[in-house]
Order: sequence, then structure tokens, then C-alpha cells
Amino acid sequence: GHGKDGDLCSIYVKNQLPVNLEKYVKGKEDSEEIQRGLTRAFTVTNNELHKAPKVDDSLSGTTAIAVLLDGEDMYIANVGDSRAVLASEEGGKLVAKALSNDQTPYRKDERDRVKACGARVMSMDQIEGFEPLHENWGQLKLGEEIDEGGDPPRVWSQYGEYPGTAFTRSLGDAIAEELGVSAEPEIEVRKVAQGDKYIIVASDGVFEFITNQAVVDMVDKFQDPLEACRKVIQEAYDLWLQYEVRTD
Repeated sequence: GHGKDGDLCSIYVKNQLPVNLEKYVKGKEDSEEIQRGLTRAFTVTNNELHKAPKVDDSLSGTTAIAVLLDGEDMYIANVGDSRAVLASEEGGKLVAKALSNDQTPYRKDERDRVKACGARVMSMDQIEGFEPLHENWGQLKLGEEIDEGGDPPRVWSQYGEYPGTAFTRSLGDAIAEELGVSAEPEIEVRKVAQGDKYIIVASDGVFEFITNQAVVDMVDKFQDPLEACRKVIQEAYDLWLQYEVRTD
């Protein structure tokens, strides 16, 4: 999670989102119904989080991603910059394929959407006057490249230096929600194909400094999924210590 109560928000969502997924998706057979159920599960969880006692989500929240396998169909529902990556064998080697698209102000469509809701989109240096205003962020291919600048575009109120979210969708974040930071997931649907091996699901705590392909290559060295997870987490932890003053 993120913000002062981010840990409480993420724990709440970890417990409650699966309950709502079962409630709104279980038993659905039609693809459109499944997608509507996924959306409903996310938005209901968000509304419940707003009302949860002992959790202040005004400036705290969490990103969230869910992967549903239904026969040969894969459904990926995502809010924020957590990510699902498919490892698929092509030409004798494993290739990383993004199953989700990070919802951040790097994306022009997401920038335009939150700006239409009244948000400003600026980096920290722009807010503080160290860098001129621009929107030249569209060249970064998240997942394939790492943002080495360390100053991403963020969502701000017109009237103050808040909330400053580096994502455009999430659960919680009640104040940011008024500026267009939405709990409605984007949903990708695809067929399981021959050569598909496994799916890696992780937050930006992993993907902030590790590309999709690097994670796939790392995981491929292990037979035990738990050992693979430990390796990925340790690598991410070491990189956060190297590049950041905080550990996500």
C-alpha cells in the first residue's frame, strides 16, 4: 500500500477483494458477465474500504491486480501499477509478455482522463519550480525500460500539493478519487496459448527497478515457485536500497 495507512489498506483489500470476486464472479459463464463481475468486485471493495473503521484512506490506498483462469480464458483486472507478466516459450526461449498495462500518468489517455476530472499532472521538480512545465513523458516503455529519472509525473489537486499519486487508478485514495483516480479496473482477456508457462503477479515494489523480461529470466532458474519468489523479492529489495531512500 501507499500513504500513512497504506499497510492497513492493502491488508483490507487482500482479505476483502477475494470475497467480492467470489461473490460477483463465481458461477458466471458469459465473458461479458465475468468482466462486469470483476469490475463490480473492485468497485465494491473500494467503497467498503472508504467505510472501513480504523482505516483512513483519504490519502492512503493500494494498487490491486487479479488474474482469473477460466478454462482456456485468462482475465486480468488491474488498478494502478501492479503488474501481471506471462512467461511464454517462443523459439526455444522464454519471452515476457505483459498481461496488464500500468495505469500511470505516463500514459496520455490516463493523463487526459484525470485532467478532465480537474487534476494537474506534474512531476515533483515541476511542482517545486525546478523544471519547466511539459508532458514529454510518453517515450518510456514501462515494463521494458526502467524509469531512471526517479521523478515520475503525478496527480495533483489544482489547489495544493496533494495527493501526488504516481498512478491513476487504485483502491482507497478517497481524495485522489475526486480527481479521477479511479477504482474501476481495466480488464484484459486472452486465450491460454501453447507455450505459455507461468504468470508472475507483483506490485511495483518488484517492477520499479526490474524489467518484465528480467523477472521472467530470474524465475526460470527455479523449480520451486516459493524459492523463485524469494529470489525476486531479495533482488528487488537490494535494488531499492541502491536506488531509493525508501523501500516499497
